[in-house]
Amino acid sequence: MQKNIKAVTFDLDDTFWPVWPAIGRAEQEMAVWLEEHAPQILEKFGREGLQRLRDQMATRKPELAHHISLMRILALREAAEQAGYSPSVGEQAFQVMWEERNRVEFFDDVEPVLRWLRNQGLILGALSNGNADIDRVGLGEWFDFALNALSGGAPKPDSAMFTKAASLAGCLPSQIVHVGDDLVSDVQGAANAGMVTVWLNRSGEADAAAMPDFEINSLAELPGVIDALRNRQP
Repeated sequence: MQKNIKAVTFDLDDTFWPVWPAIGRAEQEMAVWLEEHAPQILEKFGREGLQRLRDQMATRKPELAHHISLMRILALREAAEQAGYSPSVGEQAFQVMWEERNRVEFFDDVEPVLRWLRNQGLILGALSNGNADIDRVGLGEWFDFALNALSGGAPKPDSAMFTKAASLAGCLPSQIVHVGDDLVSDVQGAANAGMVTVWLNRSGEADAAAMPDFEINSLAELPGVIDALRNRQP
């Protein structure tokens, strides 16, 4: 591991905010909109049926399976058509859901650590398999770049997103610290790409298979990790 750390990249969902409450609110908001504007879609499919239709769409179009937003749009367009509406109604329903999906509640340790990292002159990147938008959630000002499974070339743990992140940061993978909550997508993926790995284990769960370079329970511990790397003897 290099002392010359130049960048820090982060996962988003369940690293900066709890994802399932946001998704649950988004699904509910879309259902309310459908009840008012396109009730026959819900009558024909129900919420669970719409979920199955999206899963079927991913199976039918595996080459697009990592494009989460597109899969939802295509499924909702098909649902709208089958219920007798214009496909554009499905697109409107997705927009309602996506707007709510980007209304997230940050963990308390997020903005303080981003501010500290910025003050250290580090390059910051967001690497997510999800479809949250870093600007819409309100964190865009802190980041130099953001990648998802589409713009990054493939979902984590594939090395493509990590490799592209290193290119955008203008440094070696070994000069990047990647922080995330998932042992496979984040820890294993970043390690395979040659990055320094930090497992954010907010729940304090034990996992004998975990092999991150560092493990923290809060982002408030990350400055200590960065300082330790900088002070590490060659």
